[in-house]
Amino acid sequence: MDVIKKYLFSPFKNDWKLLLCLSIPALLLGAFGLNQLGRLTTANLLALESIKLVCEFLFLGALLSLLHLLGVKNKWVLASVAFLYYLTMTADLILLWYFKERFGAKYLNTMEGGDYDFLKDWRVISYFAVLASFCIFAAKRYFHPATRKTAFIRLTVCLSGLVLLYAANPLKLLPQPDNFYTAYLVPPSVVYTVNAVLANRPDARLEKDLPAPVAQLAKQYNVFSAKNTRVGKKYTRVILIASESLSNKYLHRVNANIPPQASAPLDRLMAAYPSASLQHVTLSTLYGLTVIFTSHPYAQLAYENGYPVSFVKELKKQGFHTAFLRGANETYMDENILFKQAGFDEVIGATYFETRPEYKEYIDWWGLTDRQLFKYAGEYLQNHQKEPLFMTLLTVDSHVPLGRLDYLGQEYEEIDAEFYNIPTLPRAFARFGQDVEHFLADLNKRGLFDENTLVLVTADHPSYSNTPTNKLFKPYQAEFDNLPFIIITKTPIKAPLANNKLISQLDIAPTVLDLLQVEPPSGFFGHSLFDTKVKRSIFDIKEDYAVVTTEKEKLVFPLNSPDKKDKELINLMTTFWVK
Repeated sequence: MDVIKKYLFSPFKNDWKLLLCLSIPALLLGAFGLNQLGRLTTANLLALESIKLVCEFLFLGALLSLLHLLGVKNKWVLASVAFLYYLTMTADLILLWYFKERFGAKYLNTMEGGDYDFLKDWRVISYFAVLASFCIFAAKRYFHPATRKTAFIRLTVCLSGLVLLYAANPLKLLPQPDNFYTAYLVPPSVVYTVNAVLANRPDARLEKDLPAPVAQLAKQYNVFSAKNTRVGKKYTRVILIASESLSNKYLHRVNANIPPQASAPLDRLMAAYPSASLQHVTLSTLYGLTVIFTSHPYAQLAYENGYPVSFVKELKKQGFHTAFLRGANETYMDENILFKQAGFDEVIGATYFETRPEYKEYIDWWGLTDRQLFKYAGEYLQNHQKEPLFMTLLTVDSHVPLGRLDYLGQEYEEIDAEFYNIPTLPRAFARFGQDVEHFLADLNKRGLFDENTLVLVTADHPSYSNTPTNKLFKPYQAEFDNLPFIIITKTPIKAPLANNKLISQLDIAPTVLDLLQVEPPSGFFGHSLFDTKVKRSIFDIKEDYAVVTTEKEKLVFPLNSPDKKDKELINLMTTFWVK
């Protein structure tokens, strides 16, 4: 008993209050994370918080011991180190808020070129001030310098405890998938981030002939089997509008809290033409568009390997001129290079529009206003009206967190409702609908909306940014995060679309080729939305884990899982069939 008291309790005699105090933000983050991941139950909360408290206490104890061993005993230095530590937790919080994922390697790539003016906002400054005050309070109130001997013993105890917790985490005893999600939220933010950056990623498997185990799984999950339904025709003018972050929750037809007039243009289109509600399998622009182009869930491997499969490439083989137009800078994340690899002849964005006097004055914030992008698209379509053309339009006015702040003198029909007279995403999507309506009218005026024209409206990825309009999305419904998909033609298509919970972004590419009567390549994971009876599976690859959903089950597992069955599924998800 004396040994236990000496080596387990004595090293924390003067610091347990400090470590408990500094652990509180991590506990709050854990509870928030469970809520964002849709696993907030009493059992999960109690299980996670008890284990996370132990983990955070031991981890912070180890950090404190290292500071003591290095001879750092100044309270202000400790407060500064704590503040920097909480910045990693803040990044965790933000990404759980926006993307329902933790902070990792994927999002480090998106930091370049971001708009960081929000850091000047008084609310952000106030948050950092509160954070700094908390760190100073904890350091001044509870910090006591320790001898090197005490620090060494404490470090040994903390590291031993962390190793034991890692080897025998009791959260693994929870039922699936709670065992995964609770354990996923346990590691301290800085540990999770470092691990995510350094973790080995699966390699792409480019196969002309499927290995037997992959072929068997492909049959089981019914992938690599897309086929046409002959519902379409040889359209020669195809326009895919990918709205930045558009989600069902901004449409009155799905969310009654949205004023009818706010989403009237899009609601009218969805009522008049075939439309669907798609599950998303990605949470950022490059990844979302890559999934749309490839019908493959592993976006990162697709663009890192030059888009082995892409419906845009298939259209080029059919003689289509292909163009990608966006309001933002086309060089962001090297998308001007990557999308050409996906099959686009031209990638045009803000850098080009800056050279055009009539468009330059409408560039602000993230880029060219949506209305002007649509105007240029009309001109581009008219200049290429004598050749088959496929165009993707990526808008920008509805970018998080609040949408465009200044529309540069462009006038819109104002919505007489709360949240619609100030910069908010609901206002931005209301104006996007008006812009789509103007664009279709412009095409008609130019004589470009004829029987050979096909217009598709969807989103690159969903939006989880609810602030400051939370009450518009309560009570929350899972369908709010789905993506609308609308098929607009001169004569509306009468064939029905699939209407089950497993239609997703993976189905866009095969649907486009079905509409154009172009045979789909072998490597698609999805199926045409006009194939109403086919069995579907959804593969959603997150930062470092995957979610596989079928009619019978939902599997969640890390991408480095040692389990044999998981490895076989990972092999399937990393396979690009290019026969």
